[in-house]
Amino acid sequence: MAMIADAFVSKLCEMLLIYAKEEATKILGVPNEIKKLHRRLERIHDVLADAEDKCFGNQSINRWLNELRDLMYDADDIIDECRIEGEKLLSSNPSASRCAELVRCCYPPIACLYKISFRCKIGKRIRDLNLRLDELAKDKADLHLTPAPRDDRYESSISPKTSPVLVEPDLVGEKIEDDTRRLVDMLTKEHKKKIPVFAIVGMGGIGKTTLAQKIYNNENLRDNFTQKSRIWLCVSQDFSESDLLRSIIQQVGGDPGQAKEKEVLEPMLSELLTNKKFFAVLDDVWDARVWDELLRKPLRSGSADSRILITTRSINIAKQMGAIDIHMVDKLSREDGWSLICKMVFDEGEEENRDLLRDVGMRIVEKCDGLPLALRTVGGVLRTKEKRQSEWKKVLSSPAWSFTELPKGVMGALYLSYQDLPPPLKQCFTCLSLFPEDCQIPRIGFGNTCIAEGFVTSEDDMPLEDVAEGYWKELVQRNLLQPDPIFYNQSVCRMHDLLRSLAQHIAGDECFVGDARAFENKITSSSYSSSSSIRLRRLSIVDGKLETIPNFIMEQTSLRNLSFLNTPLIRGLSEDLFKKLRSLRVLNLSETAIASLPTSLGDLVHLRRLDLSATPIRDIPESIGNLRYLQFLVLEGCKYLHRLPSGVVCLINLRGLYVRDAPLDGLPVGIGRLKQLNILMGFVGSGGREQEHMRHQHEGFCTLEELKSLSQLRCLTIQHLERVSNRAEARAAALGDKSHLTVLYLQCTVPSSSSDVQQPRANDYEEEDIKRIGEVFEELCPPPCLELLEINGYFGREFSSWMMTPSSSSLRNLRRLSLMNCALCHQLPSLGVLPQLDSLWIVSASGVTSIGPEFLLLANGSAGAGGRNGRITYSFFSSYFAKLEELTFIDMPNWEKWWWRWEEEDNQTTSLLPSLKLLRIYICPKLRSLPESLLCHASALKKLHIDGAHSLIEIQNISSLTELILAHNSSLERVSNFPVLKHLDVEDCKELKVVEGVDAVEHIQLDDREVESLPEWLAGASEEQSRFPSLHKLTLKNKICRRELPDWPLIR
Repeated sequence: MAMIADAFVSKLCEMLLIYAKEEATKILGVPNEIKKLHRRLERIHDVLADAEDKCFGNQSINRWLNELRDLMYDADDIIDECRIEGEKLLSSNPSASRCAELVRCCYPPIACLYKISFRCKIGKRIRDLNLRLDELAKDKADLHLTPAPRDDRYESSISPKTSPVLVEPDLVGEKIEDDTRRLVDMLTKEHKKKIPVFAIVGMGGIGKTTLAQKIYNNENLRDNFTQKSRIWLCVSQDFSESDLLRSIIQQVGGDPGQAKEKEVLEPMLSELLTNKKFFAVLDDVWDARVWDELLRKPLRSGSADSRILITTRSINIAKQMGAIDIHMVDKLSREDGWSLICKMVFDEGEEENRDLLRDVGMRIVEKCDGLPLALRTVGGVLRTKEKRQSEWKKVLSSPAWSFTELPKGVMGALYLSYQDLPPPLKQCFTCLSLFPEDCQIPRIGFGNTCIAEGFVTSEDDMPLEDVAEGYWKELVQRNLLQPDPIFYNQSVCRMHDLLRSLAQHIAGDECFVGDARAFENKITSSSYSSSSSIRLRRLSIVDGKLETIPNFIMEQTSLRNLSFLNTPLIRGLSEDLFKKLRSLRVLNLSETAIASLPTSLGDLVHLRRLDLSATPIRDIPESIGNLRYLQFLVLEGCKYLHRLPSGVVCLINLRGLYVRDAPLDGLPVGIGRLKQLNILMGFVGSGGREQEHMRHQHEGFCTLEELKSLSQLRCLTIQHLERVSNRAEARAAALGDKSHLTVLYLQCTVPSSSSDVQQPRANDYEEEDIKRIGEVFEELCPPPCLELLEINGYFGREFSSWMMTPSSSSLRNLRRLSLMNCALCHQLPSLGVLPQLDSLWIVSASGVTSIGPEFLLLANGSAGAGGRNGRITYSFFSSYFAKLEELTFIDMPNWEKWWWRWEEEDNQTTSLLPSLKLLRIYICPKLRSLPESLLCHASALKKLHIDGAHSLIEIQNISSLTELILAHNSSLERVSNFPVLKHLDVEDCKELKVVEGVDAVEHIQLDDREVESLPEWLAGASEEQSRFPSLHKLTLKNKICRRELPDWPLIR
């Protein structure tokens, strides 16, 4: 099985119907043949669902489907070529549209004569397709394929009422909690053996990695091993020695640079770990040689109290690696399995439905055989069904449970989850097979690839990117993708290796993932060449040693997707590569060493996505202008790329242009013609002074005015705004009219003269420039649909009025705001009235000395004007920062005063920061105190982190706080009255004398490298138990924990 014929035929039929009506098709004289092709495909479409259900184990149906897929791929190519040639003719002759009405005549106009040869060839190819379809239509009767009702419209089957909160993979019963505690206790107690190895063993999908993750993130274990001393390594079957070593080096704070050789990396790691305490998890070990021949020597250089935990399916591997404790993971009990299903499927208040479905639910749980992965994926199916017994019984009786044509270890429950997907999602699921094992899968890259492959169909004019994001969310909700928790908003996921095996099995011989030698061995093996009639369509090469693209790859002329992943040594491309691989839709050369592309790039007329990110590419050939169907051009992080070819403006179907972190001098004139652009990351401002402005125009760089016509923009980054010539140019961008814009980054370049202080200063700029940048930003007012805004490097003296006095409609949907390096502004905007703001970062605001009520309230008049009696008056609201959950201040060297008190007598009824959960204050050396109003009103505040606030003397009276982290606060003397505080972490606070009113604190951590005895506030902790009555854990680090020190008896 390979491409999902049902989904692809549906898409192709839709395309044929549209193309048959286009002028470009009429002018070539082929609309009737295309309509005929459409009718035949529609008739075959009716039986495809039945064919795909029966294809496993039935060679006749398999061959029939393979022939149909080949035909559809050919049809897809032909449609592209028809449109390209037709559009060329239309654009080359103003009267060509009239030719479209005459091409049926025996004597076409002279303007169309030069296309006769192409029309004959393309007409013959389409007729051949129709003949092939006729043959396939005759065969379907012999195969006894029956029509099935179908609905081609995709609608998410995840109920909108379903909670967006995912069921965490570790919610699998009480036993895992007991196992976690037992293993953490073993890992943290003393052992005679130096650097002992512990093992978690069990079959695939039983929860080994989940248990290891719970241990890795356990608070007690984190207390014993700092962040830089904890290592997580996914080993997998096809591990790369250099990748493993480089990963460990980076995790422990080292920099491997460009080194790839084991001989260089191994001693580098040994030196980093020498006498250092660490905890390492080696997840998914398939071969003990990874330990014996690669990791044992460098890891053994660590201190004796280091620990290593492995997960593996084989108890023999655990024994070969010398594990002193082997934990066998048991299957879940029926009750735990049912509990997991219930957490995924039922909301609060649905107890009646839960009880009604318990019997059939328990029978489904039994079929999952106690395997958490099976339970989670089947739970993902059940949450899409109506809560009726008849619907659940259909799931219970599905033939997928007993399906036997599956890879080793892949249970029927996983296949059932796949079978339940709508056809478009089946296509996208198979796309996941192209990623290496356990790699991070980015949502945007995955979505763009699915769009480029033609797997995403728009309904009701919804942008394709929105549809693709919906697909992604449903795969996550169905537990077929696992979100990586360190990334915001499920933007990066991973895939369980058993689900990946299933995706690869379904993709079949159409896809291959692996190194170049393995691919060569496969295609040259006699069994492959004699048995496989399937043409390779998608190829991902993962090969850290490959330096050139071999001929056997260039010979795969049917490829539609070619990706080089973790293949950094490829340098040159043959001119023949693109001439041979003309059917490519996706080409990924990211993070390779390619510095130039052959001009034959222009031969890839079908290409939809080109990724050259993080390569040393220096120029792009002008022939890129031939790629009229290119949708995504990714050039982020290309450090040597200074200009784009003018041919880029011919890419009329371009949807995403990514050029951030590339030192472009500008974008070519004509970018505004790319009407389909909805993501433009890295627009470059034009020259600021008149002379520079004239130079930019002379060199063919566009100005902000070209943004005006890009009405579909959803995500926009504008760089080098200091170059913009005047406010009129900024106004011409018409940002406020962009009704789809949700993400906006506005960036100025921080002067290099400021690098020594990390922040711009007033004397870095001329007064004329300061005035102009203020005027420019004033005209860049975004639309009210904006959700994320970042301003970086702004050097005006005041923020724009649309930020200082946001009305009830301005920025009303803004959720995340970052103000970075706005060093000359003395006053922060009135952000407290933004109703949806949930995250706020203020970074490097060196001009701010005081934050007062203006941060919350709208001032009546400018900040410098007086109200009545010469005083500023404010407009009051019932709630400020109503939804803000995260507030961060970093690097504000002159901030001294923070006060939010105002004179209104009824301010007790005002809600202030009611949702705030986390407050960070880093490198604010002059801040003297926290505002009393914060202490009184922020009733949801759980975590407070303060680092580098050298003028802060005391912190007190936050009733809801559970975690307090204090570091490098040189004047801090007193910490008091935190009634529910659980965790206190103190580092380098030498003047701290009093810690009281923290009766609930359970864990205190002290990390002082220079102190050799307990501080005064802690020295009596064990004698005066009333000071810390709930304390049951004290973590002491560095010199302070040596047994020979005088305080050791007290510590013990």
